[in-house]
Amino acid sequence: MQILHYCTRLRLEDGGVVRAILDLTCALAKSGKSVTLLSTEGEDWHTSEDGVQSMTTGPFDRHPIRFSASRLASLRAQIDQADILHLHTPWEPANLQLAHLARKCGTPYVISVHGMLDDWAMTKSSMKKRLFLLLGCRKMFHSASAVHCTAEAEAQQVKRWIPKSNINVVPLVFDPSQYLNPPPTSDPDKHWPTREIPRPIVLFLSRIHPKKGVDRLIHAASKVCALHQVRFIIAGSGDSTYERSLHALVEKLGVQDHVEFVGFVNGDRKTSLLRASDIFVLPTSQENFGLVFPEAMACSIPIITTKGVDIWPELEESGGAFIINEDAESTANAIIQLLDDDALRTKMGVAGRKWVAKTFAGNTVVNRYIEMYRQAINQ
Repeated sequence: MQILHYCTRLRLEDGGVVRAILDLTCALAKSGKSVTLLSTEGEDWHTSEDGVQSMTTGPFDRHPIRFSASRLASLRAQIDQADILHLHTPWEPANLQLAHLARKCGTPYVISVHGMLDDWAMTKSSMKKRLFLLLGCRKMFHSASAVHCTAEAEAQQVKRWIPKSNINVVPLVFDPSQYLNPPPTSDPDKHWPTREIPRPIVLFLSRIHPKKGVDRLIHAASKVCALHQVRFIIAGSGDSTYERSLHALVEKLGVQDHVEFVGFVNGDRKTSLLRASDIFVLPTSQENFGLVFPEAMACSIPIITTKGVDIWPELEESGGAFIINEDAESTANAIIQLLDDDALRTKMGVAGRKWVAKTFAGNTVVNRYIEMYRQAINQ
């Protein structure tokens, strides 16, 4: 099976979509499939050990962020040779062009929505998105062999916009081994040494974006720190103007001795930070799947998040997560409850770790992608 994936930009700092694509393509290659990852730009390509062929389209040569006819002609051979084309980030205009090219070649294609048709997402630039759907995006979805969602909650929201599509629900591929059995190189004491006065760590780890609820967490920190000596670590990167506003909020609330911004973390530094943390909080307004949740749960950390996460029912059912309202008071109360109850923190951590080990065992998830591709090819 020849599988071709396309993503506009491969840059891990952009968020979980790129991480999900890299993990999926690597897992497919390890399962014995021939996988090519096509991208227009980026800096976080696969290494040769991953078994994935990496190719660039060359820069966009037609405004706005589209390919010219000559560039599409050069890409046609890649799509024609593939058994299946898997497109990501559907709001990118280039995806419409590649989907159209796939139809001309007779190559079936799959589109991963990545939360971009969630209710919250559709309230942002709503008219522009509705117009884009009308001018070709809806046809792209309806003509796809499968529209991929990562949770039933996401699928229900997607159906409102593309009701004629063939929707398949498959969770993201996730290899929990480095978190269930972390390497010695991810020793927390090496990367995140204990301060002179040891304090519990409440961790936020995600892209720094207004929808993620970082401001709510900082307001919650003000209430929590009145009762507990806590170290809040905010890990991630984002728009510099928004980040400056968050730093100003920390100063305004007087919690600068408790809140640290550590920037984008990856690799051993990320694993060690999860291992060092006591509570994970992401009070987001919208999150598609959120790989950071199983990452944290595999490290036995209790989770606090909201119904803005498409997999919130699964997280809640696991026993390893509190699902709260999207406000600072609910966030603070949940953190305080866990800080006050060591036994509850331990119980939730154990439950979450068991759920991750069971849900993502072996090739269970990647085989579901392969089956989705097979059904598309045999249609």
